[in-house]
Amino acid sequence: MLSYDDKQILETSPLKLGKNGGKKAYLFHNTDGAEPVITRHYDHQFQPDAAYKASLPDMTETVDSVEGANVAIQQVGISGFRLPLKFATRTGEALTLEARVTGTVSLQANLKGINMSRIIRTFYAHKDALFHLDTLVQVVEDYRRELDSLSARVKVAFNYPMLVTALRSGLEGYQYYSGSYEAAIEENGNLRRFVELDFVYSSACPCSAELAEHARDQRGVYAIPHSQRSKARIKVEVAPDTSLHLEDLIQHARAALKTETQVMVKREDEQAFAELNGAYVKFVEDAARLLYERLEADKRIYDFQVACAHLESLHSHDAVSVIAKGVPGGFRADFNDFSTLLG
Repeated sequence: MLSYDDKQILETSPLKLGKNGGKKAYLFHNTDGAEPVITRHYDHQFQPDAAYKASLPDMTETVDSVEGANVAIQQVGISGFRLPLKFATRTGEALTLEARVTGTVSLQANLKGINMSRIIRTFYAHKDALFHLDTLVQVVEDYRRELDSLSARVKVAFNYPMLVTALRSGLEGYQYYSGSYEAAIEENGNLRRFVELDFVYSSACPCSAELAEHARDQRGVYAIPHSQRSKARIKVEVAPDTSLHLEDLIQHARAALKTETQVMVKREDEQAFAELNGAYVKFVEDAARLLYERLEADKRIYDFQVACAHLESLHSHDAVSVIAKGVPGGFRADFNDFSTLLG
């Protein structure tokens, strides 16, 4: 059986391999071209000592040249890593939620790759902390330092539950909000923090409402205006030296749009919701402008982008709109992946 010691290495691969710190990268071959003589066996008793672990090859360090174009990569890392984190509510209480992590760093030219597992180890170093946006800042700073990169970005997505009360019956139920916190350090050292929210609401068409009333008034015809489930994706950049919680964005969306979809409903609640939609009819353009007005007035929000999509019940297509605050060099109204809103 071949051992890890290179005494029994008969031939290295013809691929260009390098050395770093005494470590070697090997591809095992027999000199006669036959298949390697390696047994299919797992040794449950084997425990590597320090010398063995020091001998393990690291392809990010041992390979002398990169494959393909020798250029820098703007973002490389992991996506879809999950772990439970204790998120802080706006009142400071702990709420344990499943978090989905994306972590990337920049990679300079002439470097083969990064150690992908370090983002995971960095998060586990903070797993017992009460998690909020500033905790993520510490994580991304640690991550950037560990990987010795010029820039770094970490995003944590989660579903945030809030207990909401029905409109008239007094029943309560949990509404879940898809949100995320994100922190990024740019190559110039500039730190940026972001909060993102998906907010689901109902949109009753003003044109349809007027046409229905016209039919009732002019011809005595019972007509129902169309309305539909709709969603706004709100992403904001938090101003320096301020704090913003996901619940703050939820309150902004509720106040601006008025017609959040309901959780617990009895007949009196359904009637109330119909009246609420009648009081706050809105086109998709209205939704974007209402949110703009609310977000622009919050001095904790440096910049923002809002994308709205109405899953039309009249048409076989959706109605969409995008608006940004207009900060020079900031968000642009270039959102185009509307399938992720209502898919």
